[in-house]
Amino acid sequence: MKAVQDISGQIQRHDLVNQDVDLSNAKIMVVDDSPLIRELIGACLMTDNYKNITFAEDGRKALDAINEEKPDLIILDLEMPVMDGFELCKILRERPDTAAIPILIQSGRDTAADITRAFDYGASDMVVKPIKKFEILARTKVHLQKNFLMGKLLSYHDRVAQELEQAKQLQLDICPSSEELRGIEKQFGVKVGWHYEPSSELGGDIGGIFPISDSKVAFFMADFSGHGVAAALNTFRMQTWLSGETELFTEPDKLLNKLNNFLHKNLPRGSYATMLFCCLDQNDQSITYASAGCQPPLLMEAGPEKTFELCNSRGMPLGLRENWTYSKSNIPFEQGAKFLVYSDALVEVHVNEDQQLGEEGLRKEATELWKTNPTPAKGLNKLVQNFKGRLSGEAPDDLTIIYLENLHEFASN
Repeated sequence: MKAVQDISGQIQRHDLVNQDVDLSNAKIMVVDDSPLIRELIGACLMTDNYKNITFAEDGRKALDAINEEKPDLIILDLEMPVMDGFELCKILRERPDTAAIPILIQSGRDTAADITRAFDYGASDMVVKPIKKFEILARTKVHLQKNFLMGKLLSYHDRVAQELEQAKQLQLDICPSSEELRGIEKQFGVKVGWHYEPSSELGGDIGGIFPISDSKVAFFMADFSGHGVAAALNTFRMQTWLSGETELFTEPDKLLNKLNNFLHKNLPRGSYATMLFCCLDQNDQSITYASAGCQPPLLMEAGPEKTFELCNSRGMPLGLRENWTYSKSNIPFEQGAKFLVYSDALVEVHVNEDQQLGEEGLRKEATELWKTNPTPAKGLNKLVQNFKGRLSGEAPDDLTIIYLENLHEFASN
């Protein structure tokens, strides 16, 4: 699938660059105080089938005309009354709506100082008088083609950015909303904290939380290899698969067994996902979970002076080997207990040049943070602030954190 996407992208880029561009209707403005020069340049352009040519005799009149209709190219003299070419060039480059218009200077002033000044003010190119037909036509064509292709590239960029933003919103919609989390808290007697942040427009992390019965709720976090569009598509694929396997939500090990075989058949070779799938049973005051190569979750048992401890998370990442058998673990989750699930980005950040935070570093940090008994939002915000404070640039990977705290003894209705 990736190979097909790569080839498709190459074809699109090739088509974009090699289109047969019709420049005959390009809007060209010739600005010169000499009627003879304006007529000469206009005649040269018309011999090359340019049809949309306008003229101005000084910079001020040119600026007024540009305010009415922006040209695709300006052929500009430097020495003119009222407003010379230097000033017009500077004004156009300072305005966002005209900054990208190519400006071809034509002047008899060919000293190094004049040429340098013209380019400092924003000229795109320069031809020296007397006008040579072949030269001005060649330069005109080059800059019009460049301007046309830049317009196409900008349009393509804007369209892709818009589509990526829509896809990002769809991905965010997979995460539980604040309203849904409040419903979970009320129904199951827990506090829930949730943080999801992709490293680019789209991410490869996915998480979810699903009520199963009056006393059971499932929650999970998964992380596909890579990030960006391909990883994001895999998160949608997993979400669709999970929606059809709700009967396995109480048996995390069996769910991972089946999901592993599905991903092995459907992921490109070498791609994989790590995952932790959990089922909280408030009747038993316990969490049953199965792990597929994810980071070890942190558990703080109920009671005074307790610390977060690392739980077992052994297991083959999903999709690498068919028919792998996953095992489940069961941990107590009584009133006051806390459970923290996180993606690898949180522990792979460096605390100094040679050392990552690591799982043990996170365990100690989380223990210190929760000594003050913060709300889930404040606790997660502090973890995220610490994470971002350790970054030297943009985050290299997606970040997901899920936090559960048991509030009280539970009795099902």
